[in-house]
Parts: sequence; C-alpha cells; structure tokens
Amino acid sequence: MEDKLLLPTSYISFTQWQMWLKSPERYKREYFEGEDKLDTKYLRFGKGAAEARERRELKEGEITELELKVEINGVPVLGYIDCYNSKEHYFEEEKTGKVPWTESKVQKWEQLPFYATLLKWKYGTMPDHCVLHWFETKDQDEDQGGLQNDIEFTGYEKEFRRDFDEREILRIEESIVKVVHEISESYKKYLENLDL
Repeated sequence: MEDKLLLPTSYISFTQWQMWLKSPERYKREYFEGEDKLDTKYLRFGKGAAEARERRELKEGEITELELKVEINGVPVLGYIDCYNSKEHYFEEEKTGKVPWTESKVQKWEQLPFYATLLKWKYGTMPDHCVLHWFETKDQDEDQGGLQNDIEFTGYEKEFRRDFDEREILRIEESIVKVVHEISESYKKYLENLDL
C-alpha cells in the first residue's frame, strides 16, 4: 500500500515529535542513521530521580509510571506519565534541575498537552488539568568545593497547575499526525537511497 506508514521505530514519542519539529536533520541522524543520542549527567539524573528519592504517599487511584500506547488517527504513539490519578482523571509530572520552572514555562511546555492528548485517546475524554512538580537540584561541588560532578536535591520544590483546552489538544493531534507522515515519507526516501 503506497500510503502505509513506514517509521524507524514502531511508535512516536514526545521526544521524537519535538525533535522532528525542532530539527528534522538531528532526528534523521539519531533515528535513521543510529547516531548516539544526547546523554548528560543531568538527563540521567532526571530520568532516575523518581527512583532515587523517596516518593510521596500515593492517593487512592494513583498509578505511577503509567505507560500509554494509543493510536491517534492511525498513528502509533507512546508515552509514560509519572503519576496518573484514575479517580479524578488528571496527571502529575515531575521535573528536576537547577533552572527554576515558572508559570510561563509550564504553560509553554508541550509535553503536558501531549500527554493530555494520549489520555484522551486512551480513556475517551481529556483531563481538564495536570500538576507539574519541580524539584530543584544543584551540583554537589558547588557547595563543597570538591571535584565531584554528582547532582543532589536542594530540598526546594514548587508545584504548578496547568489547565487544558480542547483546541490545544486538537492542535497536538493534528501536529502528531502531520509529523508522523513527514517522518514516514522522509524515511522511505532514506531507505530508497540506501538501495541505490
């Protein structure tokens, strides 16, 4: 079938979607050609932070590390939500870092409506909001004068509420489908060139 999707992975994730929107060339290098992905101590710490620190007590109906596999208009999408409240149908995301999160940054962070879109397709209705928790971190050597490059929590955290609107969810849906079709067409051309 001529218009069948052909992707370098079996799904699209938030990271892939954002990378294609920002730099199709970088996406091609990483996903078509297998170039090593960006890896820093900050990214590794952020990914492992949920396990490394004591989690708060879960409320009734809360599920941590919820995997969402959905199809949006025939496009396979995968996401992992830090914490989903099935009773009240909203989710929570956790972020770490030295640079403070602000209301403005939370409003602009596309991962949040992206995940709200996945929840809509999984459960049939979009959540009306989410909560983002920012946990401030610092390099240990900043205070201790040592040579270590270890990262630790400062103990400061801040919580933000982010409301969703049906129009932005529709925008995200349309963008995901458009991006996946662009990736598919580009990947087909890449594979054709390999065969030459």
